[in-house]
Amino acid sequence: MDVKKITSLTDDSLSVAMSRLARSGELVRITKGIYSVDSSQIDWENFACEIYSPSYISFESALAIHNILSQRPAHITMATSNRSKQLTMEGRNIIYHHIKRDLFWGYKLVDGALLADEEKSLLDLLYLSMHGYAKFDSEEMNLKLLNKTRLNKYLKEFDIPQMNKAIDKLRI
Repeated sequence: MDVKKITSLTDDSLSVAMSRLARSGELVRITKGIYSVDSSQIDWENFACEIYSPSYISFESALAIHNILSQRPAHITMATSNRSKQLTMEGRNIIYHHIKRDLFWGYKLVDGALLADEEKSLLDLLYLSMHGYAKFDSEEMNLKLLNKTRLNKYLKEFDIPQMNKAIDKLRI
């Protein structure tokens, strides 16, 4: 809820009031200007999509959600057409990786968060790894769960010959 909308306090007064509530333990300060009554109730994937927009869950996080990656990553990985950035809130790391605007597709709304398709997540991760920003380890993945037709369709959209070669080596 946006407290500013339901109060007549000035911005400065509201900021002081929220800080006092956080100091007293009645609120938890998540990040600048964002507070929660109970941070254990936060859906962090949804929150990550909302706090830095446009963005969608991709890379290792989406692959884990789709059960393609065998282990759940310790952080939430997001694709954004904005600048890359990393946030740490309540002991959780959210990493936003920049991708070109023309590669910002291949996701859908799932339980209130934007989530990349299995195939798009894999290609996003491969794209990052080819540029030295991520590690791509197909040994930790169940690639049999991928839709080969959709993968090839998405691969054409990337239009990067090195990615075609890398996917061919995986023999999906």
